[in-house]
Amino acid sequence: MEIDDEILTEFYDNRYAVQGMLIYRKNALLVIREIQKILEENLEKAGHEPVLFPVLIPEDILKKESEHIKGFETEVFWVTEAGKNKLDKKLALRPTSETPIYTMFSLWIRSHRDLPMKVHQTCAVYRYETKQTRPLIRGREFLWNEGHSAFKNSEDAEKNAEDIGKIYGDLLNELCIPYRIHRRPEWDKFPGASYTLAYDTIIDGKILQIATIHNLSEKFSEAFDIKYEDEEGNHKFVHLTCYGPSFGRLLASVLNIHKDDAGLKFPAKFAPAQMVIVPIFAKGNKEGVLDYCRKIKEKSDKFRVVLDESDKTPGEKFYYWEKRGAMLRIEAGSRDIENNEVVVVRRDTKKKEKIKIAELTDEKIAEIFKDIDKNLRESADRKFNGAIFKANTIEEAKAQIGKGIIEIGLCQDEKCKNEIESYASVLGVEEKEKKCIVCDKNGKVAYIGKTY
Repeated sequence: MEIDDEILTEFYDNRYAVQGMLIYRKNALLVIREIQKILEENLEKAGHEPVLFPVLIPEDILKKESEHIKGFETEVFWVTEAGKNKLDKKLALRPTSETPIYTMFSLWIRSHRDLPMKVHQTCAVYRYETKQTRPLIRGREFLWNEGHSAFKNSEDAEKNAEDIGKIYGDLLNELCIPYRIHRRPEWDKFPGASYTLAYDTIIDGKILQIATIHNLSEKFSEAFDIKYEDEEGNHKFVHLTCYGPSFGRLLASVLNIHKDDAGLKFPAKFAPAQMVIVPIFAKGNKEGVLDYCRKIKEKSDKFRVVLDESDKTPGEKFYYWEKRGAMLRIEAGSRDIENNEVVVVRRDTKKKEKIKIAELTDEKIAEIFKDIDKNLRESADRKFNGAIFKANTIEEAKAQIGKGIIEIGLCQDEKCKNEIESYASVLGVEEKEKKCIVCDKNGKVAYIGKTY
């Protein structure tokens, strides 16, 4: 099922005059802010300091790590003029922030007492995307959170990668997004990294990378001269890690993974309208029913609640709010008032239940939401696990491309890699041995799929 354009326009508008740059609207920002809040709180609990760096990066700083700039040079937006003056030094719109942040790390870090140093920022980044742009998934301006950390040694850096992995895993669990972590092959890792771990999910059979963790080892610290003095007075390079999820891609995942034929569904915490109250009018009872419904709304102010007082019929209101992912519907009419109760309808199961007003507490609502999330998570996991395949021949692999993640065998030969990449992307390679599906020689287990 495709999401109606009418619904999507409540999240973003892609008709802005610069291709690939979205206007984020109210519903998108409600979801993104909730994601951002959870992520930032957990990063700061783990010792990260919030920062916000300038959007402009001088050319000489951006080019300081040669392998890094090679990976981005075709995607950089350059500012070359200010007013009527040509700038002496080109300035890049931030494509990512390793280079400016590590320039400052070289000034901030002096002693082992300054370590670990962990910072994070939520910001927009800019890349001149040459592939076809796609709202939320592939754009020229996108929102993310990026974290950067410096450590005394590789063990501490590895431990940080594990800690960040848990933070990201917990966030994805709250969003009910199933995923796999793939260690990207050498030719597809982050420019300048020792290795890249990518969090991949599946939307409509294609793979979407939603977050990454990069171990930069000492490469950037050597380029930017980030040293610390240890306890014995020796000067050593720090070990760096960087990591980040894309807020747009997380939102796209939630919208597309949980949707059904009736419309959108959300993990309750992230629903723009968590509850909708629909008054059921009969002749002469409108004000009494509205008064009853308004009291329910006031009582439930811990949640995002909409009271639909429009002139639409109850059926039209049900349809309207189901499409928009209101996860709980409260219906109330004259008979419900007489019995001091309401009808509660869940968006996930469509199950109806009569509940006494006295029992419709915040705790009861939270309990229902928790069960809704459990159902969404289980449903998403079933779909995800049903899109994981194994292939022992090229023919088998090709038959599954565009349906999910395929496990194959792949050797180190460039020709075999190129053959696979003519119709799919290599997501990750493991150490486990498996016969190459191209040449039948010894290879490793690899995972492939069609990517966005």
